[in-house]
Amino acid sequence: MGLAGVVLAAGASERMGRPKALLDFRGRPFAVRILEALEALDVKSRVVVLGPDAARVRPSLATHECLIVENPDLAAEAIGSLRAALAALEPIRPSGIVAWPVDLPHVRVATLERLLEAHRRTGAPAVVPTFAERRGQPVVWDQALFPELVTSAAATRHGARAVLAAHEQDVLTVAVDDPAVIDDLNTPEDYERLVREVNRDIY
Repeated sequence: MGLAGVVLAAGASERMGRPKALLDFRGRPFAVRILEALEALDVKSRVVVLGPDAARVRPSLATHECLIVENPDLAAEAIGSLRAALAALEPIRPSGIVAWPVDLPHVRVATLERLLEAHRRTGAPAVVPTFAERRGQPVVWDQALFPELVTSAAATRHGARAVLAAHEQDVLTVAVDDPAVIDDLNTPEDYERLVREVNRDIY
């Protein structure tokens, strides 16, 4: 089985004031844009992890083939969502996952192509994009690290970055010309900035 795509959309979006998954990016909700990117990349198994806004977000995903999972452990934040996705993917047994936060719909497909190719070529346990020498997301996780992501006490406390730290010598970083990989969209002001940048690119 090939790689699976995981859209991490379970956050409460408290600072944004509305579900990030439903924010518009070039005429589509964030979550839909990411699903479309995964489809373009021929990532056949796709999981969307939802949280408190699941009932509002589900209808927007209806026309896309994906497995919708609700994170039962919101206190665990992103690692809880990763674990919910891995549990749902267990019967499929993917060779790895692309963990894509829902607030990064503007990461370029070409950037993901580079990350996926790097994983195929090297079999690295994790592939992480960098921009301006800063690590970002999405991250490609090899199946070799699934057990650690699920059971590591350090990951429970500190998130998936604890697993990256434990395998620092084997993590593959890929420099990309895509500032979106280190973007941070948490507030209405952040979203307004993104909209301005998108409009500038269009016009």
